[in-house]
Amino acid sequence: MPEITFSSERVYDGYLAVNSCGKQWLTDRDYDTVRKNGRIDYSIHYVVKGMGYFETNGDTVQIPEGSLILYFPGIRHHYSFKKSDSSVMMWSHFSGYSCDILKKYCLSPAVMIRIQDRKQFESAFEKMIISHYKKTEFSDITSEGYMTVLLSLIMQSLIPNNIPCIKTDNENLEKAVNYMHENYNQTIDIGLYAKMCCVTKDHFIRIFKARFGTTPYHYQMKIRIDRAMEMLETTPITVTSCAEAVGFCDIAHFSKIFKKFTGHPPSYYK
Repeated sequence: MPEITFSSERVYDGYLAVNSCGKQWLTDRDYDTVRKNGRIDYSIHYVVKGMGYFETNGDTVQIPEGSLILYFPGIRHHYSFKKSDSSVMMWSHFSGYSCDILKKYCLSPAVMIRIQDRKQFESAFEKMIISHYKKTEFSDITSEGYMTVLLSLIMQSLIPNNIPCIKTDNENLEKAVNYMHENYNQTIDIGLYAKMCCVTKDHFIRIFKARFGTTPYHYQMKIRIDRAMEMLETTPITVTSCAEAVGFCDIAHFSKIFKKFTGHPPSYYK
């Protein structure tokens, strides 16, 4: 399939319009794209093969095969590809009120997404590009139909565990903290919390510490110890059972952490 590209930029007030789309073989040189003010429409850049690099919140995130970058309108674009990766990219710029579904599910305005069903996604993308290129009487309707399929597959990939992404850092953190309180006895999984916030692990730790003055690990551990202290003081539970109930499989480790937080061993509260 030859390289196909189109150019247009517009805001469409109807259901959905594909403003431009294409496929590019990034093998002849390094590519570095910066749009300080972004575009007035939505953009996706999907890596079919190779590796891309996406700058967000001061971090550079790798975009592996089967993943894409999604940009909301007016959001700064910065992505790059290295010649040595022999990458292939498909992209689309689109607009319309159907895109509100992205805001409904609170997607961050610039985010990397791993596509779950690559085969279906790539097939629909290829067909959309071909349809858009033909410019027949019904090609716009056909390409918009394929773009609708792509949006559906993006949303399915965004919420694999029915955990929606949130708009702002503060709202992100509220979601993560609520989850910590409800699942305090589960494994402390920074990767899961970062995914809930649609940010990298390092960025999640930074914004969490800036908001709460401590790390996510320390915060969830304190929830465990506070709950353990309450159980020891108000119920006939044994120290061993209490340790297991709050997520510790090693009584010695539980006792060490408990004393570190409270200044006393667990037996002090029995």
